[in-house]
Amino acid sequence: MNKKSLYTAILIGASNAAFNVAMAQTEAIELGELDIADTAATAQTSTAVEASYESYDPVDSGVSVINEQSVQNSRGGGIDTTELLEQLPFVQMDVERERVTQENIQSIRPSDFSISGGNYYDNNIMINGVSANSVHDATPQSDNSIEDVYGQTSQTFYVDPSLIGSVEVFDSNVSAKYGDFMGGVVNYNVRDPKKEFGMNLSVGYQSDSMVKYNVDRKTLDEGEVLDPKPEFSKYTTSISFDLPVNEQLSLLTAYTRAESSVNYRRDDSFGGGKFSSGDTSENFLLKAVYEHSENLTFDGQIMYSPYDSEREQPNRFNSYTTSESSGLQGYLGASGVAGNTDWNTKLSFMHNDSSRESANELIRWTGSTVDWCDATNCFDGGIGDLEQTQTDYTWNFDASTPLFAGLLNYGAEWRHTVAEKNRTSEYNSYTSAKTPDEGISWDCRPGDPACKGDNVATQYTNYGKNDARVTVNSRTLWSEYIQDIGSVSIRAGARLTHDDFLKNANFAPRLTTSWEFMDDTFLTLGANRYYSSSMVGYAIRSKESDRLIYRREVDEETGEIGDWELSSSFSPTQYGESDLDTPYSDELTAALTIPTALDGTLRLKSVMRKYRKQFSSSDRIYGEDGKSYHFEMANDGATDYIGHSIEWSGSYDNHFFNANVTWSETKNKGQSDYFDFVDPEDDNNYVYYRGEIISLSELHDIEGRQNFAAPFRARVSWSTNWFDESLMTHVSATHRGAYTHINKTRDTIEIDDTEYDMYEKTKKKAFTTVDLNSRYRLIKTADYEASVEVKIRNLFNNLPHTTTTSGKRYQMGRAYWVGLNFSI
Repeated sequence: MNKKSLYTAILIGASNAAFNVAMAQTEAIELGELDIADTAATAQTSTAVEASYESYDPVDSGVSVINEQSVQNSRGGGIDTTELLEQLPFVQMDVERERVTQENIQSIRPSDFSISGGNYYDNNIMINGVSANSVHDATPQSDNSIEDVYGQTSQTFYVDPSLIGSVEVFDSNVSAKYGDFMGGVVNYNVRDPKKEFGMNLSVGYQSDSMVKYNVDRKTLDEGEVLDPKPEFSKYTTSISFDLPVNEQLSLLTAYTRAESSVNYRRDDSFGGGKFSSGDTSENFLLKAVYEHSENLTFDGQIMYSPYDSEREQPNRFNSYTTSESSGLQGYLGASGVAGNTDWNTKLSFMHNDSSRESANELIRWTGSTVDWCDATNCFDGGIGDLEQTQTDYTWNFDASTPLFAGLLNYGAEWRHTVAEKNRTSEYNSYTSAKTPDEGISWDCRPGDPACKGDNVATQYTNYGKNDARVTVNSRTLWSEYIQDIGSVSIRAGARLTHDDFLKNANFAPRLTTSWEFMDDTFLTLGANRYYSSSMVGYAIRSKESDRLIYRREVDEETGEIGDWELSSSFSPTQYGESDLDTPYSDELTAALTIPTALDGTLRLKSVMRKYRKQFSSSDRIYGEDGKSYHFEMANDGATDYIGHSIEWSGSYDNHFFNANVTWSETKNKGQSDYFDFVDPEDDNNYVYYRGEIISLSELHDIEGRQNFAAPFRARVSWSTNWFDESLMTHVSATHRGAYTHINKTRDTIEIDDTEYDMYEKTKKKAFTTVDLNSRYRLIKTADYEASVEVKIRNLFNNLPHTTTTSGKRYQMGRAYWVGLNFSI
């Protein structure tokens, strides 16, 4: 039995056992005699409404909370939990997610996001306080990447948004309780089991017939023919049970499945025709809460989230590849009161498998020598197998004790992380195909995979086996003291972390003061330092095997083939002798919170961040032979960020309003993406920009974080219900201002017999979109309720101004998602 089957069997078995126990227990307490009608009357209905988010704590000025009802009302179609964060002022999503490509449509993973100018992989993402952060390389990779698994995100575990009880987002002024980030913190809390038996079933669907594809005609080349519009379908199914075993023990069990299927078209040189690929995401959950007494509660949870993705290159033969993004997470926790101290502790486990299976050989043939391709060069093979896993074991404890006239909060954490990345078989990429003179055949040696009578490869790159394993132990102590002195509240704290990987002891002070200088009117000031997590992707890379480039001479007149000889080699990036510091960000923040009409609150907030000591790679360092070379790690990366926001929320009767406007500026002051690598043998990795030939990696560093850094954003939302609460509507309007972007032009330039794509700075136009979520209650009785929902993104079909390429000029316009919900 493989790992996935074993995990699935465990979860299904546990869920079935829990369900059987619950049914037996509910019979014993005669659940049928309970007043179900009264319970249903007091419960929230599917059409209830709340504010989109709440964000007005005078001390925790950087905390925003999206509650359970708001999650259900504002979430988009599908299972992307990070879409919920788009409504917050200091959170920015990748604008390229609106780009219409089959790959974008196929992926149903959570989107990447930035908080307060941080990199999208510099956030601390948690589920019920348990880390869900990848320590591997989560930067974007080509689907042809040999060294990395395509499509991975910085999040190791995906949870169904229908199970979320609340989302906590920390964008600034973060308590010393939280660490391992430079951007922000997001904690998804899975809801607790309810005290009454309940069942919820929901299904959703979307296809290309429900999407309007737009084209910016100004970007079209003269006579350009567009590719066929993408064809796809997506499904989601979710079912959950609330099972009250007895007065003390309650269970929640759930299963979710989401699928995408997208049609691709093979290149004409490969015969054309359609083929389909898809992603599948599942989620199994079992959660228990046991209330032992008024002063002691135990809870536990186990979730398994398998994710499978298939990929096939339209311009390659035998390229079928499957990859995973699967996670298993569990914890046991206890909380209670001892004397005058509130405490809680948790022991947790998380395992992520992001491996890949693909053919371990790639050969470039001359098109005239094969019968399955008529291009000049035809590629046969895949990108090789990779085994990539991460396992975390964590224990944490925190408590609150009144001390003198204030409150002392304190805690500790220990984490053991094991990250592995293994290539179990050698991978060879054969290039530089040659054909002999007419009437001559190559003298192929037995067992030569890249030689046949009319075709031979004269160069190949060898990626050897490797077994890369990194273990990190980290220990944390934190404490903060909160005291009111008249109308001023002071929170002073610090976080001390040490790990045995970088071997740095990092002291992060946190200070916040809040002054109520008028009734319910607060001025909050904060000065804080945040250290990044122990990302070990660069250490994993340093343990990868060298890339060895071999060449051989051939005689086209006689067909004679020479021996393979080592031409050059590339060593992975080294970090061990670099004596690296831990990257950090220093923050100053100020917020003014004012009460307004309509039971509202107005907040003006500024956040200034200086990101320093970010990891980067050195210039190329050559060996004594002048051929082999490597890179070394450095702390040269730096970024400055400043953001200002105005937020308001209010309500009238059953109408809830949220609005925010954000101005920000992000400046890169040095290289900050240390995972970049350029293959010197591949001219496709170089481009022409502003009078110079530079690598795509350098271009990425120049561009910086602009896809996550629109300088002006505004959003307003309105939630309400109608017709005696039969219809719920949630309307939101989002404006993204224009910003500078580096874009590929339509031209190329030839220098020294090599042709390069040309890039230039362009301005992305502003974009405004209106989204509408609606849910209509079809039936409501004392025992059950049924509703239908329609979610419309980009209601007015505006052009999002994303990047396009020749033949693929489509951009996402109006899109519908429909769903049905049934609950008991």
